[in-house]
Amino acid sequence: MRSLRAIYWLLVCIFAVAALTAQQRPPDVPYVPTPHEVVREMLRVAQVGKEDVVYDLGCGDGRIVIAAVKDFGAKRGVGVDIDPERIRESNENARNAGVTDRVKFLQQDLFETEIRDATVVTLYLLPSINVRLRPKLFRELRPGSRIVSHDFDMCDECEGEGSETCIKGWHPDKVLRVRGPYREHTVYYWVIPAGVAGTWRWSVQTPRGERQYVLTLRQRFQKVMGTISVDGRESPIADARLVGTQLSFSTTRDMGGQKVTMRFSGRVNGDTITGTVEIQGGQFAGKRDWVAKRDKVNLVGTWQWKGGTLRIEQRKGELVAYIGNTPVSDFYAWGSGIYFTLDRAREEVYEGVVDGDQIVGTINGTARWEAQRK
Repeated sequence: MRSLRAIYWLLVCIFAVAALTAQQRPPDVPYVPTPHEVVREMLRVAQVGKEDVVYDLGCGDGRIVIAAVKDFGAKRGVGVDIDPERIRESNENARNAGVTDRVKFLQQDLFETEIRDATVVTLYLLPSINVRLRPKLFRELRPGSRIVSHDFDMCDECEGEGSETCIKGWHPDKVLRVRGPYREHTVYYWVIPAGVAGTWRWSVQTPRGERQYVLTLRQRFQKVMGTISVDGRESPIADARLVGTQLSFSTTRDMGGQKVTMRFSGRVNGDTITGTVEIQGGQFAGKRDWVAKRDKVNLVGTWQWKGGTLRIEQRKGELVAYIGNTPVSDFYAWGSGIYFTLDRAREEVYEGVVDGDQIVGTINGTARWEAQRK
């Protein structure tokens, strides 16, 4: 009996030490509260409303999610922090604000927290943490979800100290300056873009018969480039803009000696774009509907090129990538396109579009890259 009791207390001690160790894991960033003026601007630029579920990763004292539900009418707020003291403080603040029925606080590692039901994510972390978090945001959030960060962006490389322009990385959709009680703060805003890379096809009936359209798009985060072909005559697209699921672009060409501009806009839903095109000039001027379908491709497989081998697998509904047996942490798949960093030390950024059994793209935006399916 004495030996059993000794074993019991030994197990209790082991679990207690394990729990204490988990609690004592240091936070990724020091706790510095976001001024209330900045909180309001972050929630305002994200247009938080009654249909939104707001997650604050690294929630501190809970002020952002509390303000989201109390002042902006969000449906629900979730705060995540690894520090148990911050979680206790957040729960007390929620009780004082009378919003405990609409907010909850999780003592968790923000990299492990499930965020799929979030429509808005707020951050006040560090640039390196934001960049590490970036692939998770793209994997788990739906297109159209909004992300707001206090003071820190998601660039791998900027034009210079304090610059708002990313040379490499995810350029913000908006950058705002907010005056706080002691200094000026910066608010960065992004919208998760739909995956539009690939080849899209549709046809249009005209008095002269059916015309075939082929749109070929490449994508790098929300930046879109490509060409459009009408009955085999190809021209580049211009003014391409992708905000969430809303895509727009234009093309200008000579038709029968007349300059014709076509301005397309549409909503992306998986492998379908539905929208309208406004035609200016020419005999077919006016507004018409268009519905495009994307060619089906299979990204899963082993892709080989002179410099290496990339293996893409599907796990739990998500695409993951490996170089050899090493996971590629900075990997993105948007539609038929992929983007990944092969070696952060050498800063080799690969991007390309899958077409059948090959990938065609660039390395660091310049050198041509082609890979074949093994």
